[in-house]
Amino acid sequence: MGHVRRLGLTAVLAAVAVATSGHLGSPDTWFQGTAGPYPVRVVVRLPGVVPGLGQIDIAVTGQGVTRVTAQPIIFDAGTEGAPPPDVAQPVPGRPGSYHAELWFMTPGSFSVNVEVTGAAGSGTAIVPVAAVAERQIALYPWLGKLLAVLGVFLFVGAVTIFRAAASDGVAPPGESPARSGRVAAAVGAGILGVALWGGWTWWQAVAREYRDELYRPFAAAARVDTAEGRRVLAFTITDSVWSSRRARNRWERFSVSPLVPDHGKLMHLFMMKRDDGSGFGHLHPVSRDSLTFTADLGALSPGRYDVYADVVHETGFPQTMVAAVDVPAVGSGDGLQPTDPDDAIFAGLPTGDRFVLPDGASIAWERRPDSLVANQDAGLVFVVREADGRPATLLPYLGMAGHAVVQRDDGQVYIHLHPNGTISMVAQAALGGRQVTDTVPGMLARRLAADPAAHPAHPVFDGRLEFPYAFPQPGSYRIWVQVRREGVIATASFAAVVH
Repeated sequence: MGHVRRLGLTAVLAAVAVATSGHLGSPDTWFQGTAGPYPVRVVVRLPGVVPGLGQIDIAVTGQGVTRVTAQPIIFDAGTEGAPPPDVAQPVPGRPGSYHAELWFMTPGSFSVNVEVTGAAGSGTAIVPVAAVAERQIALYPWLGKLLAVLGVFLFVGAVTIFRAAASDGVAPPGESPARSGRVAAAVGAGILGVALWGGWTWWQAVAREYRDELYRPFAAAARVDTAEGRRVLAFTITDSVWSSRRARNRWERFSVSPLVPDHGKLMHLFMMKRDDGSGFGHLHPVSRDSLTFTADLGALSPGRYDVYADVVHETGFPQTMVAAVDVPAVGSGDGLQPTDPDDAIFAGLPTGDRFVLPDGASIAWERRPDSLVANQDAGLVFVVREADGRPATLLPYLGMAGHAVVQRDDGQVYIHLHPNGTISMVAQAALGGRQVTDTVPGMLARRLAADPAAHPAHPVFDGRLEFPYAFPQPGSYRIWVQVRREGVIATASFAAVVH
């Protein structure tokens, strides 16, 4: 029955033309880090359908590499329940580059374990990915017409065989065919019609099942409460799946597990002013209950804002929830400072490839490509310099050298980037640290929170930042880059047109 269901789902993928989006237009996963002694960059391009074939591109730095493998491991199966690793093949003409294709047969929270073996030994990089069905693929019009013609041909041929078997097939040589052939043809046509109706009914049932499995982020709503001159954002998860903790399909079972702090925060919430993007907020709301999170808006300028809230579940499954809110003008009170010391409020527009900070320091987009093309490396390399031109010394901001946020001006593309890519650090820890004894929701989350290794001390960083990423679609984009220097969070704004 499992094989039948998979065949049915695969057939549906090629038959229905409805498109949805669950990752706000940024479906690919980028990772930059190490696999043991080897620096690696991994790009996982999921097909957007399940079952589906993912494309894995791996760039390895180092001499004497003899073998590179990739293995998809779902969160609650472990390596024992995973398929054997696939050997990545070298890419001709690109030294150090490898390519593999991996099947994702069921939706869920996966890690793609990339193992590199060579003269320096072996090492593994864990790349978290959320494999979900986001769309249904349309049947090519020419293929639909061809299949219709072949279907009619086969139906007529089968009815003809019924007629011939009951007439020509039983008549003695030299005698006229029996009249029963017409009856047999009519009965055969009826049987085939019932069979076709049954097949169509089954097809529709499988199609409905697949549509029910399509990913959608949790529904959410945002509002601003004003009191005593303060403006407090209340972000509420309104989705019934979260409030009831009851999964209705296969992927939702990964989204009803508890939330875990990523970079020490349960939620990273970003606000971008609609139309011109002149207002920007990076906030970390406090959980008032299991549904509502609140944060002081500080000096955020008034206007209509797009709101994106990033959370990660204990299963390593990330979600971005979307809302919109009108921010009123600040009152007469003194509540102008955000309540979380890691919150950052920014007002300003892009000024080119170099953004000057209030104290004269600058953040520059280094070696910006002359032309940005969708689905090609965006070259997001930034250099922070002091007012006298010296490279700046950066302190850790939420455990990283810096953060970047990318949004297309229509709000349909959004991503929160780190120097290690698009992945969540806590998702990587959860997928790599789950044990067979973690059978009760919350056990892994508590262990991650208590593990000192999950919160390592970070040194200072130099002023160069690289964010691995490719713009997924053409359009006009806004990019905000954030660093901490001299104890102050600095934000710079850039604009880009992608072809």
